[in-house]
Amino acid sequence: MCRYTFLPCVLFCLAVSLKTTAQTNGDTLVIPKHEIVNRTLLEQFEPGMVLSKETRIRLKKDRISEAKRRRGFLDSLTISDRKKQKLLRDLTKKPFSNRLLNNLAKTSFEDREN
Repeated sequence: MCRYTFLPCVLFCLAVSLKTTAQTNGDTLVIPKHEIVNRTLLEQFEPGMVLSKETRIRLKKDRISEAKRRRGFLDSLTISDRKKQKLLRDLTKKPFSNRLLNNLAKTSFEDREN
């Protein structure tokens, strides 16, 4: 008895899946090709507020050189390894964290006094 109900169910599922795949195959063959405009809304309506490519590259190089300078400064400090690792992690992940900025301010102020 179970065999006689199983076979029609399988055939029904097979027929339904063939119909749905036949419908989707026709749609996927036609792919419209549109030209993509690479402009943001800010560029379209306020072009003066967007920095040029050269300016962005210069700022990025400045940030990288500043991070290298700070990394060298942190490496030269005589502090525990755990604290140094935390500060180096802050330098890469959160460059404006309070812990990093406070530590840099304290040590640079101490250097000016000496």
